[in-house]
Amino acid sequence: MSICLPSRILEQAKGRPIRHVVSVSGGKDSTATYLLALEKTGGDFDAVFADTGNEHKETYEYVARLHERTGGPKVQTVKADFSRELARKRAYLQYGKATSRAVNPWTEERVRDVLAAGLAPSGVPFLDLCRMMGFFPRRNHAFCSRFLKRLVLHEQAHEPLINAGFHVISWQGIRAEEFRRRSCYPMWELSPDSESMTIYRPLMGWSLENVDSIHWRHDLKLNPLYGMGFSRVGCMPCIQSNKRDIRLISRLFPEHIAKIHKWERIVRTSSRSGQATFFHQDTTGSDIPADIDEVVRWSMTRRGGHQFDMLAYTAPPTSYAGGLCE
Repeated sequence: MSICLPSRILEQAKGRPIRHVVSVSGGKDSTATYLLALEKTGGDFDAVFADTGNEHKETYEYVARLHERTGGPKVQTVKADFSRELARKRAYLQYGKATSRAVNPWTEERVRDVLAAGLAPSGVPFLDLCRMMGFFPRRNHAFCSRFLKRLVLHEQAHEPLINAGFHVISWQGIRAEEFRRRSCYPMWELSPDSESMTIYRPLMGWSLENVDSIHWRHDLKLNPLYGMGFSRVGCMPCIQSNKRDIRLISRLFPEHIAKIHKWERIVRTSSRSGQATFFHQDTTGSDIPADIDEVVRWSMTRRGGHQFDMLAYTAPPTSYAGGLCE
């Protein structure tokens, strides 16, 4: 197999050699994209994983060993660093700019509290990003994806190739049927980040059966987290996690709930309001922001969020419908 590049893409490349770069997250769709690139290029591509610092150990292991299990290229890891941004925030607070601004000024008390707590980088990209912003991402403002994935992939994986003279084809594992808002994405798109890069979404017309099929063809099982019942693989938890996944995390991996409990406290100490919750305030159907412990309690209830669901609490996790994790 080979890749037939549209004429407008070849025009955009302007004679530059083409280099394919596949984004890998450890989820089923990005892995299917990796396998498709393996079939179409014979393994002549780069694979990159953006580490948010909020992944499960099974995902790290799955990504790290993908090349061993498939014969494809080893997945490189890139990671955002917010040391400079946190230093700028500290200076902003120290020199009085925060308290003198016209809109939503900080109070002197909050400035003292944040400076006393400290803004030294933790080395965990997701946490440091939220400390820099002073709040967690929201469903309608998911800045985590932009800062922890898109920008860091471009700066650390795409730009070096572009500067070396290549035209980069950035492969993204996005399927139209997965989310309604993604159904209008084009398969080929000139990148807004660089005229020397093209975005390629080869799975846009794929079904879940197609994804399963390519895994079977390469005798590759899915990330084990699917077999434990999770509907999505990525951050654990993700700000987009549904009720069932939150319940599973609390039952199977309580250490990840404890992690978020700690992160909520840390981000509060870095915020203007002194308040911050990982999940959006309407997650539980309440007008009051709910911290992680309240969200976990809500995840154990029936629809409506009021009555405890004993069956949901005691029932064993169900396997992924594709059956590849058994």
